[in-house]
Amino acid sequence: MFNMPRRPDKATAYKQLRTHLAFMGAWVSVIRLAPYVLHFLTKEKEELKLEL
Repeated sequence: MFNMPRRPDKATAYKQLRTHLAFMGAWVSVIRLAPYVLHFLTKEKEELKLEL
């Protein structure tokens, strides 16, 4: 048959969970802040000019 992987002890599991949650939080914050940073870097004016 096949061998089932052993479950890690609780300390290792919590350490891995904290690491994964930190990475996920970092990615969420990068994705949420990206539009504001790009808007600041482009420095476009909010007015819209229509020329006919």
